[in-house]
Amino acid sequence: MLLSELTDRPVMDTTEAQRIGLVDGLVIAPQPARVLALRLKKTNGGGTLLTWAYVHAIGPDAVMARVNAREADAEDLTDHAAACRRLVGRRVLSDHGTEIGTLQDIDFDPESGRVLNLLTASDSLPAHTLIGVGAYAVVVRQT
Repeated sequence: MLLSELTDRPVMDTTEAQRIGLVDGLVIAPQPARVLALRLKKTNGGGTLLTWAYVHAIGPDAVMARVNAREADAEDLTDHAAACRRLVGRRVLSDHGTEIGTLQDIDFDPESGRVLNLLTASDSLPAHTLIGVGAYAVVVRQT
């Protein structure tokens, strides 16, 4: 699944069938590359992060999450969440400092949260090359 396909999808509480927000982005970590949380916008109270462990399912029309899941482990995600704000459009650099392009999208497995590929306008970079995500750039191992 692509981040672009998930953006603006409603997140529903599995217990009360109420919308708790809209997906705004991903919080990812390298080594192994995985989704740590969904970033939410237009939330109905509560915080703006939904820890991946509380994502019950990602369907074609909505994301289902367990009640009271938002911000459950947010203190552990603070640094990652700050670095992952607005990932799309971020520079992609090699570990040697070479400009590879601009991040256009992120391909991930909606069941496991494993990041599969980082997509630029001209390339698909395997997730295993992801070294780090910073406020300035996404850094990948040059192959």
